[in-house]
Amino acid sequence: MRKLLNSVVLILSLSVSFLYACKQDKSETLPIEVDEEQEINSFADLIEVVNLGDSADQYTLVEEFLDSLDAPVIENDTTVYFIYFGEASSVQVAGDFSGWNPSGRTFEKLRDTNLWYRIELFESNARLDYKLVINNSNWILDPMNPNRISGGFGSNSELAMPAYVQPTEIIEREETAKGTISIVQVASSNTGRTYSVHVYLPASYDESSEYPVAYFQDGLEYIDLASSATVIDNLIHDELIRPLIGVFVVPNDRNTEYALGDRFKYTDFLVEELVPYIDENFATIEDAAERAVIGDSYGGNISAIIAFQNPDVFGNCGIHSGAFQNYNFHTNGIVMDDELKPIRVASIWGTYEGGSLPANMRGVRDYLIETGYDITWKELPEGHSWGLWRATIDDMLTLFFPTD
Repeated sequence: MRKLLNSVVLILSLSVSFLYACKQDKSETLPIEVDEEQEINSFADLIEVVNLGDSADQYTLVEEFLDSLDAPVIENDTTVYFIYFGEASSVQVAGDFSGWNPSGRTFEKLRDTNLWYRIELFESNARLDYKLVINNSNWILDPMNPNRISGGFGSNSELAMPAYVQPTEIIEREETAKGTISIVQVASSNTGRTYSVHVYLPASYDESSEYPVAYFQDGLEYIDLASSATVIDNLIHDELIRPLIGVFVVPNDRNTEYALGDRFKYTDFLVEELVPYIDENFATIEDAAERAVIGDSYGGNISAIIAFQNPDVFGNCGIHSGAFQNYNFHTNGIVMDDELKPIRVASIWGTYEGGSLPANMRGVRDYLIETGYDITWKELPEGHSWGLWRATIDDMLTLFFPTD
């Protein structure tokens, strides 16, 4: 918006010439009259002036105007103008807000310029991933938006609305002591597979002490895409959590192990084999109240199964956008079994995740609250994205392992 305002002087100086310079014969249709004092204070004003203008100079003005513009343009806190400037036969946008389906999200071309735009409305604190789709097939990052975010399928452009607060805990700081990560291989007789396990130890780790442990599904993604080690480092430095050990488990067959036929075998691996291995080889507190299991999507599904079937092993369960839908929501029955268990729960999901997920997460939340569980939850205007999950790890860890 500031860049738009910076262009006002240029636009005002040119507005008279490009709107009124062309004299016409009285027999011809005259251009629509526009107030010569009209100011262009927004992208909406630019569209109006160009549509009302009748001079070729307006197209040069558009190019000069966009030279200093980042997109998308956000006005009035909730109105978004997605923009594309270039040769194309069609332009669309797809993202969290459309279920990544570009159908029905077609841009309008501004007269015969190369400027394409689409107007959308979002909450003032929304944060969404998206891509542009050129000529119905070419999916690209928004060339006018410098903000990128990594996802499970590569980078996306990021739209952050004005009230969205970027997570500072994911940023490395010079003054923060850094923990270390080592990799161990753990074989499982339950699944017949060997798992690569990345073990984070805090900078203050001392074998003569004992530490709580957080187990993460999709271990590499929580490290690489969610910056979990950095988050833990910063939370410890800020004395928001106690020093802890992080166990980041890399799946072999994610869908099968987390949500399909091997989910109970994988549960047995983690409870009967991995937890004892970690307790034997690292300085852990061997108490369910000092263990957490955390996961995203299908990883949230298996984390719920693990904790609610084994409350004597895991007393904390972090569910990022739990995808419980397989086997007719069988995981719902495991969680909502009419028994209050000693488990603290953190459940976080987005309103733009689509399908049955948001509604199901609300139903699970309501059950947990009514049953008397210690639960923290957030429903945010975001999608099924690592952008959502990385920014809310702190909500989970500060609930599970607060400083005394």
